[in-house]
Amino acid sequence: MTGTRASALLLLGMIACVLGDVIVPAEVLRMGARLLLVAYLAAEWRKMAVNAKVMVGLAIGLTMGAAVAGTADPVKVIASSLDTGAFFATFFANQFFLREAARTSPLVSRCSTFFVNQTPGRRYALLTVGGYLFGIILNIGVLSLLGIMIKHRNSLEAAGGNEQIRDIRERRMVMALLRGFSITPLASPLSISLAVMLTALPSLHWSSMLPLGMATGAMILGLGWVQDRIQAPAHLRHLVPPTEPTRDLAALGGVAGLVLLVFLMALVFEWLLGVPLSRAMLVSTPLVGLGWLASQYLEGGIANGSAAVAHRVVTQAANTFPAYRTEIAILSSAGFIGTLFSAMIPPETLGALIASPLLPPVILPALAILAVVVPALIGINPIVSVTIIASALRAAPGLPLSTESLALGLISGWCLAINSSAMTASAMLLGELVGKPAKTIVLGWNGLFTLAAFAVLTGWLTILSRLTQ
Repeated sequence: MTGTRASALLLLGMIACVLGDVIVPAEVLRMGARLLLVAYLAAEWRKMAVNAKVMVGLAIGLTMGAAVAGTADPVKVIASSLDTGAFFATFFANQFFLREAARTSPLVSRCSTFFVNQTPGRRYALLTVGGYLFGIILNIGVLSLLGIMIKHRNSLEAAGGNEQIRDIRERRMVMALLRGFSITPLASPLSISLAVMLTALPSLHWSSMLPLGMATGAMILGLGWVQDRIQAPAHLRHLVPPTEPTRDLAALGGVAGLVLLVFLMALVFEWLLGVPLSRAMLVSTPLVGLGWLASQYLEGGIANGSAAVAHRVVTQAANTFPAYRTEIAILSSAGFIGTLFSAMIPPETLGALIASPLLPPVILPALAILAVVVPALIGINPIVSVTIIASALRAAPGLPLSTESLALGLISGWCLAINSSAMTASAMLLGELVGKPAKTIVLGWNGLFTLAAFAVLTGWLTILSRLTQ
């Protein structure tokens, strides 16, 4: 058995254990998930990126610290931390089933063509919505899918031979895509950010967080659209060749329907199994993904179609799961560190810090945003900052602001980190696709928008904190 196949089997085994524990809770399944997670990380250690190795190293260091620092019941705390790490890893890996189905779906191809083949003003609006909707299903894969289409469609011929128009179109389309993708932490029911918050802060419920996140995300998209309209070069409008827009609202409705189906199925499992929504999502995501994939093989009959789906899933998982090594290491380590950290922090210490006169409640929303954005500027993944801070807040005996306000502030910081950090995978991927430095995209093209969004979000969260106290 090759090393990659063994790693894929380890990750599949961990997913099976975590899903089994959601459906029929059992200590033996939790123990299996812990062991398989550790085995997967060990198997992929040599090929991990440096930042992933640093995160795993920090997790090991904290484990040793918990063992010698007199933490109450260290074995139980470490086991609980591993459970959180396995949950985050499974939540991420489960997206494979949706991405694999989307990779060859005619619906996705139709929808992406619909987003790009539009007049300039409508194109921005549809691309930013597309970045959000496809970001829910494909995560960062949406940037490759739509980014490649932007590059192919934005030819010099399509711009009427005018290089200035081509460059402006490229900037506007890339900004629409990036800004739409950036709100997925805020407004996606399938996002890892929502799972992190609901896990780290048990007092939160999706029924309050998701509507607030979607409203906040809509504000960000609206701000981006307004800025695009203001900055659109009206003096070049007469030089833009006429475009016959594609009309395919059925494709857009189909993608939105898939997202809604995953969410509604999760609500059903939440009710049937009596588990939080984030855990119910672990069950609904692969079921919808496999059903979507199976629909592409209906012509071959049930038996042949099922065999084709099984063969494709096994083959692609063997290729894909080992490549998840860096993301799995970072996510699982962040979950582990956050849970362990919150158990090691004396609650009275954290409570005293948050209640300090040096931190008046009015500035806490802005600080929550900056606590995620600033580390991201130097390459610290938002998942790390958000998980550790949220887990630490859980240990605080009392908060001067509502939990929803602080949680929304942290996720808003995640959104702005995607918009502003040249160290994020999204900025580097878009830079590579369009042949521009990542700094040019997030600072040169998007810097003014990020500052405006920070001001709007700070004001909105300050108002919200007063309304929800």
